[in-house]
Amino acid sequence: MKFDGEDLKRLQWAIAFLVIMTLVGVASVWTTQQLKTSSEKAVHEATTARRDIQSKLSRAREEEQELRDKIARFQALKTQGYIGPEKRLDWIETLARIKTSRRIFRLDYEFAPQRPADAAILPGGAAAGGFEIMASQMKLQLQLLHEGELLAFMAELRESVQALIQVRSCAVERIPANNTERGRNAQLKADCTLEWITLKEGK
Repeated sequence: MKFDGEDLKRLQWAIAFLVIMTLVGVASVWTTQQLKTSSEKAVHEATTARRDIQSKLSRAREEEQELRDKIARFQALKTQGYIGPEKRLDWIETLARIKTSRRIFRLDYEFAPQRPADAAILPGGAAAGGFEIMASQMKLQLQLLHEGELLAFMAELRESVQALIQVRSCAVERIPANNTERGRNAQLKADCTLEWITLKEGK
């Protein structure tokens, strides 16, 4: 089959239309691909943003709960009397009451002046936010019937006073049978060093 000039003239519009449609098709495919890429990128960005928001929200909730816990602990310490001036007179009265109620043979003690807690008590130092951790050292001597009395005395003391009590040292030894210190059937003597810890509001 032969094409002459007239045939080509008749086909030129069809060929032009075909070329145009081919170009439109290519452009459509390219546009679709670009839209798909852009859409995937937008979805990825939205997912990342949502995860970031969820992470921040989770951290905010954790920080809120941590703050609530700290406030609760602070209120508990304040209610228990750990914050503020030390109540040394109350401590002395408590010691006398426990000695009488537990029929401890002998109880002698001496308080040192209050001071900021040192590294031996608190490795991190005495500063605690807007407060300063204070300690009053006490030398304590007891004469007891047995070791259980010492443990019971310490437990009741901790429960009864408005201070945190830390035992620095406690040496227990038996009183010899012929020793003059052995009075009214006391079997043991204990020499202890205690730290009475409270919080002082900063200036």
